Amino acid sequence: MLKNAPGMFVAIALMLLSCVQFVRADLLQELIPDAQKYGEARFKVLVLPIYDLSLYTQNGVYDKSKPLALTLNYLTSLSKESIIKQTVKAMTRRKMGSAAEIEKWKGIMEEYFDDVEKHDRILIAFPDPQTVVFSTNDSPAQSVVDRGFATAFKDLWLGDNIRNKAFQKELLGLK
Repeated sequence: MLKNAPGMFVAIALMLLSCVQFVRADLLQELIPDAQKYGEARFKVLVLPIYDLSLYTQNGVYDKSKPLALTLNYLTSLSKESIIKQTVKAMTRRKMGSAAEIEKWKGIMEEYFDDVEKHDRILIAFPDPQTVVFSTNDSPAQSVVDRGFATAFKDLWLGDNIRNKAFQKELLGLK
């Protein structure tokens, strides 16, 4: 019986991992009905890979005004403060809102964001124009209802004035 213990352990581990993926897929389908992967890209700073990003759309058809979701699979660890600082910097540089709006959105990020560790998975869903839903490593979903924040946050990756056009083109399958 003990001779088969390593094999049984592997089988149980694989079953548990498949359940985790199922939960994530279930949440994705709950938030974005008929979600299908549309594209993916790796985000890097200089040569350092930061995360792999996947875009999910309804029925595999991209329309930024329709429900969609992004999954970020982190390839490095980052502090909450660093993520917020870089996000606020990008929002300010790209004029995504007034100073007062961006300060309000910073408060939202401070409430909902956490440090990320290498291999963390974050689901960011936009089920409607005013809502952003976050789930980290299959944790219970947390929703933010704020149309300005939802639009600006989605535009960080999918907006017209993105700094890294090559990354966006790869994500959208235009490369």
